[in-house]
Amino acid sequence: MNPAGAAAIALCGLSRDPAAGPVAWLILCLGLYVAIPLAAIPLVRHRLTGPDPGPERRFTDIYDPAPEARQLLLTAGVSIYGLSAGLLWALEAPAPYLWAATTFLCAATVVWGVNRLWKISIHTTGAGGAAGLLMISGAPGWPLAIGLPLTVAWARWVRGAHNAAQVVSGALLGALVAFGCQVLTR
Repeated sequence: MNPAGAAAIALCGLSRDPAAGPVAWLILCLGLYVAIPLAAIPLVRHRLTGPDPGPERRFTDIYDPAPEARQLLLTAGVSIYGLSAGLLWALEAPAPYLWAATTFLCAATVVWGVNRLWKISIHTTGAGGAAGLLMISGAPGWPLAIGLPLTVAWARWVRGAHNAAQVVSGALLGALVAFGCQVLTR
């Protein structure tokens, strides 16, 4: 689930174009980024813990799963972001919502690809993307967003799930994707 992503999408949409942010779009975004992942959890859980998931897919550490389990989780995340962004595009959501949804989809897709060769933090990528969205959109309180990737990076590093290069590159990747997607969705 990405309630932080849903909040970033809502804040970005409301601050970029308050007239384009009726409550219906806000509710839809929150629903997409919370309800769809909730529905997907049982499917992913079954794949990872079902009758015989295979030793390569068993969770030994939920915070730092084996590479195969991690790739499955990233695939589920990209699918969820793709479905959510696709629905927003199909429904012709206001541009700020499309920008935010496209940012999360593109960042997750890049992490999914990079993860095949090198482990990068999806958590700091999401935090960097959210911070980038909030800063570029000028959302109220956006300076506080700078602390988001720092806090997430610290938590992932202290937990031992990532090294410094993995969390720093993730945060920078997220912010760069947010900037690039802004240009794409204008």
